[in-house]
Amino acid sequence: METASLREQALVTIKQGILDSRYPPGSLISENQLAEELRISRTPVREAIRELAASGLVRILPQRGIIVSEPSMQDVVEVYQLREQLECFAIRIAAGRLSPADAELLRADHGAALKHMKAGRLQDAYDASVLMHARIITLAQNGRLVKFMNQLSDQVHRFGMLTLRHGRVEPALHEHGQIIDALIRQDADAAEALMRQHLRADRDMALRLILPAGISAGELTA
Repeated sequence: METASLREQALVTIKQGILDSRYPPGSLISENQLAEELRISRTPVREAIRELAASGLVRILPQRGIIVSEPSMQDVVEVYQLREQLECFAIRIAAGRLSPADAELLRADHGAALKHMKAGRLQDAYDASVLMHARIITLAQNGRLVKFMNQLSDQVHRFGMLTLRHGRVEPALHEHGQIIDALIRQDADAAEALMRQHLRADRDMALRLILPAGISAGELTA
């Protein structure tokens, strides 16, 4: 039981470090380094690393160590293709189900995100802003949709943190404000169109950050 608990602790901590870019893509990490940071033995760290390798977040290189996987162009394209289909479907339903209480929660989250952004607390701004997407998914009241979105959550978070560090916070929050306004008006067509534009802008930023020189995002997404 103790070993299982330590493995879970190691898994959660290392995964969060990868998703938040504390261990950046392409960086080398070692079992010894991680065990020292976590103050546990190498065995639960090794088990956690195997699980992360199975999910594609790290690669184990013989004689070299462990390398944090770099997201590929295909990863970005596929994740945002799915998000666009699922979240645009969800927002149409949400527009017809939004209650005054739901509207207040969306406004409160958005207000908190703007406040954090103005204070320079970008991580807090990001954490508050993503609640909009979660609330929209919840309003769709579709358990399978929630399950599919949960399966994408690690990659969604990783790409979100990638764009966060390259100037995407302010324009993304402006887009969120427009989406929330359309939802509160219960204008499903406008809300869906704005969500699609927002997700494509996120996708294009992520692609620009990982594409080799000379290739444009449009070549991949046209």
